[in-house]
Amino acid sequence: MKGKTTKGLVTAAALMLASSNALAGMMTVSDSFGSQGSTTDVPVGALNETLSVAGFDTSLGILTGVSISVFGQMDSEGSSKNVSAADGRAEVSILLGSNWSVTTAAADDYIFGNGGAVLADDQSSAAGNFDLTPGEIFTYDLSSGEQSGAMTGVDLSAFTTGSMVDFVFSALALTYINNDVESGTGTFENTFQTGSWGKVEVTYTYSSEVPEPASIAILALGLVGLSLRNKQKQV
Repeated sequence: MKGKTTKGLVTAAALMLASSNALAGMMTVSDSFGSQGSTTDVPVGALNETLSVAGFDTSLGILTGVSISVFGQMDSEGSSKNVSAADGRAEVSILLGSNWSVTTAAADDYIFGNGGAVLADDQSSAAGNFDLTPGEIFTYDLSSGEQSGAMTGVDLSAFTTGSMVDFVFSALALTYINNDVESGTGTFENTFQTGSWGKVEVTYTYSSEVPEPASIAILALGLVGLSLRNKQKQV
C-alpha cells in the first residue's frame, strides 16, 4: 500500500512541475560620483570618472531586458572684482570644449552636450552697460541643471558575464570670464570653481519558473484523493 501511495505522490508532483509558468522580476543597481550641485567634490576641467555597477545575477532567472539611465550636472561659482579706475562689467559662461558623454562597452554612447555648447551663462549687466564701479564685486552661481537620458543599443550579454559593468563620464568643461571697462585700461580679479556630478542606474527585468496556482490545486486534490482511497482500502 505504501508503494502505491508514493507512486501517486510522485505523479501529482510531476504534474505540478510540468504546469509551471514564468514569473517576471525587476531589480535596479546604481553608482554615482560627486554631490549634485557641488562645485568642489569633483572639480573639472577635464572630467574623466568611471562608474561601475554589478552585472545580472543569473541565479535569479533568465535576463529578458536591461534599461540604462544616466544623469549628469555641472555647476560653477565665483566672482569678478573690478580693480580698475573706471566702471566695468563682467560676463561668465560654462562652455564645453569637447562632448560631455557617457561611454560603455555595453551600449551606444550617450551625449549630454556637444563640444562648443554653452551650458549656462550670466553677466553683471547687458553689453554696453558698465555697472561695476571700482572695487565692486560681481558674484555668480551657474548650473547646467540636471541632465538625463536613456542609453540605447544595449547588449544584454555584457551583463551576464559575472563581472562589473563600467560607464565612463567624460568632458572638457571651460569656465570663460570676460571683463570690459568703460574707458582706459581695465584690471579685474577673477575667481571660479567648477564641479560635476554623475549617476548611472541599470534596471534588469528577468523571468523565473514558478508553479501555477492551478498546479498547486492539482497536487492538493491528488493528495486528498489518495488519502480517501487509502482509508477505503483499510475498511
